Amino acid sequence: MNRKKNRSIKINKDWFTRKNLLNLGLLLAFLTSIVLIAIFFDLDSIKGFIRTHKQQAILISIAVYGLFGITFLPTFPLTIFIAVLLGPLQSALIATLGNTLAAVLGYLLGKAMGDVFDFEKKKSKLPFGLGRLPIKSPLFMLAARSLPAGSRAYSVVCGAYQVPIPTYLWTTSLMFFVNSSFLAFGGLKLFNIF
Repeated sequence: MNRKKNRSIKINKDWFTRKNLLNLGLLLAFLTSIVLIAIFFDLDSIKGFIRTHKQQAILISIAVYGLFGITFLPTFPLTIFIAVLLGPLQSALIATLGNTLAAVLGYLLGKAMGDVFDFEKKKSKLPFGLGRLPIKSPLFMLAARSLPAGSRAYSVVCGAYQVPIPTYLWTTSLMFFVNSSFLAFGGLKLFNIF
């Protein structure tokens, strides 16, 4: 006999709190603003603004890195762009600050998601023993940050695992500085060759 199982979707009414709905609304507003900025993007006016207003451009660049962190978009084109306009060392420092800001936002997002979905109770049931990974180990954190893919998602994972924030900050900042330095100096060399 072919029996159809009743597969109704259970809605957790506890999820619809004011805080969760506000977070969802802010995320939708942010994504809408990113789409609008991408539509009206003018490269020449941005170059001129950066050359004439360096201090404001640095602050805006750090904020853009922070925004990219929420959207999981890669930031290496921005790092190379800033290296061409301001220099590789400045670009590496700006990228480090901005990516660290983005990582902190990802951490907070992961912490909120971990609280909403009660991650602490569910992590022991993760497949392939993922719940037993030494996520809070500084060496593991440095190694995970050195991987080119998944760095943004790793911030969310650290938040869900509630990694201690001091350890999270120094490992994140160090690896972003190393990665950004290689990218800025190497990207500028390649840009000058071509």
